[in-house]
Amino acid sequence: MSCQVEMVIPLKGKWHFTQSSGFTLVELVLATMISAMVIGIFAAALSLSLRIWERQQNREPSDIPSLLGLLKWQLAEFEPVLINYDGKQHAIFRGDEQSLAFATHYSVRAISKGVPVIARYVFAPGGALYYAEMPLDPYHPEPIQRFLQMNPGDTKSWPRFYSIEVGDCSFSYGGGEGGEMASSVDDELGIPTAVLAKCAALGDSAQFSAAMFVNSPFTKLIVDSNAAKAGLRTLTPGKRKQF
Repeated sequence: MSCQVEMVIPLKGKWHFTQSSGFTLVELVLATMISAMVIGIFAAALSLSLRIWERQQNREPSDIPSLLGLLKWQLAEFEPVLINYDGKQHAIFRGDEQSLAFATHYSVRAISKGVPVIARYVFAPGGALYYAEMPLDPYHPEPIQRFLQMNPGDTKSWPRFYSIEVGDCSFSYGGGEGGEMASSVDDELGIPTAVLAKCAALGDSAQFSAAMFVNSPFTKLIVDSNAAKAGLRTLTPGKRKQF
C-alpha cells in the first residue's frame, strides 16, 4: 500500500493533473519502530545513570583513600635510623598481614619538628583500622618497644591511637626478582622494596588497593640467605643517597 498525491498545475491557461508517490505504510511502520527503539535505549541509559547518581549521593564518603595516601607518603620518606635493643641494631620496619610499623620523616602531627617518627597501622578484625605515631628517639629504645607492643584498644596509653571504620584491610610485602609478595617482614630479614595495601569500606562493596614503594637512602646493600628467600633487602649503614 502506498500513498499517492494528485496535484493540479496550471500551464499556459490549461490545467494538468500530476501524480507523485510518497512513503509506503511498511516504511512508516519501520521508521516508527526504529524511533521507539532509540527512545527506549536512551530511557534505559538515563534510568541507569539516575540510579548510580542516587547511590553515590546516599553513600557516605570513605576515609580509606586519604589513609592510603598518607601511608604512601610515609613509606616514600622511610628513615632507617638504627637503634640498639636486645643487643642488636635495628632499623624499625616490621609488619604482617594486619599491622605495619616503620620509621619515617613524614609526620601527621607537627610536634615532631622534623624529627623522624614511628608510624604504626593496626587493623582490628572488628572493623577498625588504627593509626598512631611517636617521635623516634634512638637513644631511648624502651619507649619504642612499648609502643610497638601497645594494644590499640587501650585509650589511656600514649601515644593515642586514632581509628577509621573499615570492613577489611591487609598488607603484603615484596621486592624480590620473582615478584612474590611476603605476608610478613621484620628488620632482621631486611627492608621490602614495596608494600601492597588492600582495604574495603565497611558495609560497602567499594575496594581500595595501592602498591607503594619504600625509599632507601643507603647505597650499600647486602642480602643474606634468609632475606634472599623472602625477596627482601638487608641494609648496611653507608653514605646517604636520595633516590
